[in-house]
Amino acid sequence: MQLSMTCRRFHFLILPIVFARANIKDSSTTCFYLYDPPAHILRALRLALFVQNIDSLSTTFSYHSYTVQLYVRELYGLVSRLPFMKRFHIRLPHSLAPDARAHPGWQTEVIRLLDLVVVQKSCLLLSVAGGDGVGGGYTSTTGSQSRPTINQAERVKRLLRHFRGVMKSVVPQKLVLLGSRNHRHGLHEFRALSFILFHQPFLDWTISTLQTNSQSLTAVSFETTKTPASTWRGILSSITLPFLSKFKLTPGRVMIERQIVKFNDVLGFLARHPSIVDLDLCGITHPRDCRQPRRLLPALQNLKTNPWLISWFLNRKQPFKFLTSLEMVSEYPFNYNTFDDALYLLPGGAPHVTALHISFYPQDGIAKWLEKHISQENSPLAALKGVTTLDLFQSWSMWRSDVRALIPQFLAQFPQLQHLIYPLPPANVEKAKQTSFIREIMLACPGMKTVTIELGSAVNLDTLRD
Repeated sequence: MQLSMTCRRFHFLILPIVFARANIKDSSTTCFYLYDPPAHILRALRLALFVQNIDSLSTTFSYHSYTVQLYVRELYGLVSRLPFMKRFHIRLPHSLAPDARAHPGWQTEVIRLLDLVVVQKSCLLLSVAGGDGVGGGYTSTTGSQSRPTINQAERVKRLLRHFRGVMKSVVPQKLVLLGSRNHRHGLHEFRALSFILFHQPFLDWTISTLQTNSQSLTAVSFETTKTPASTWRGILSSITLPFLSKFKLTPGRVMIERQIVKFNDVLGFLARHPSIVDLDLCGITHPRDCRQPRRLLPALQNLKTNPWLISWFLNRKQPFKFLTSLEMVSEYPFNYNTFDDALYLLPGGAPHVTALHISFYPQDGIAKWLEKHISQENSPLAALKGVTTLDLFQSWSMWRSDVRALIPQFLAQFPQLQHLIYPLPPANVEKAKQTSFIREIMLACPGMKTVTIELGSAVNLDTLRD
């Protein structure tokens, strides 16, 4: 019988036995990962002295959970004992048991826990994921709404009062003023990777958290799956983050089958955030008859999106001064010829790009597109004189014999290419074939210095030549 069912309170002498059975051995660690542990483990951790060392906590529910409310409540007690929290990750269960869905109290408990982490524990990085199959207990949101109904004024005031009160109690007033001037206090990174955060009762909490931490947030990630365009219009128009450096808005899937968020809504958000350095957009509708604002994204260094958006971004009078990494992502249905417009615009729109990443998915049309650029006299690849690193990723199809045979000559079209990153091969591709493939690249591309098979070490071609 579980220990949690035989006693209500722990004596400190029993803690070593409990931790030994749970394989918790290193009491000096500052980071804990908990996978759906029994409630008595959380209660035991609350009593342990070494819990004061923990500043990072990651917890994951099992796929189908019966005990969300109890688990989150115990987790709240554990977090309450921690002095502060640098990083907090929580992955909600994919689905809930029928009795859990019938009692929406678990939602209140989750919001209460997140408030504790962000407001009282001065969390720097918050990540909320999972819950993909959770369907009960949410306010209906339909595509006919113009924007979500948001009433967060009182909540924002309460959070600000609470936050200021906590800071005054633990930090001298002069340091508080200095820290606020340097924007050091508050949440720095928010990864909202669960669709439940964009549905009531969580939606108000999400927006108020973003607004309350607007002066400290530098990185924000949103997952757009299962949330209508009208909700995104309301969210993107209601927040301004003056120090935002990294922004990600994607469905969270490898293959993008639907464009959910309207491009104009995203454009309005981007125009208000000139500080963005790293931008990742997927599942966005294509721009139509939309003029580009002057000096849009002047600090941009890394861009990842589909070729339609890339072409729109690169078609500008003043080129990007700092853009050095470009990643072109295919979205379904996809024609590889769509890459060409972006490649033609690249030298003029972003002349300082040195790293080019191209996704090859789906498999239909890969060989035909490669062959076209090998035989084409005016291929846009010949003008990419600044590109020294090429990353071809996301498809085992790159190891098909017809595709693999074309790759060396395709790479030879890049005038200054020095480094190649190639997809991991499927299990049926022998090591000998991989070695032969690398040698073919070496012969076709005299200037190539390294070839890296994904997840492996870089092969120095100069060493092979010797």
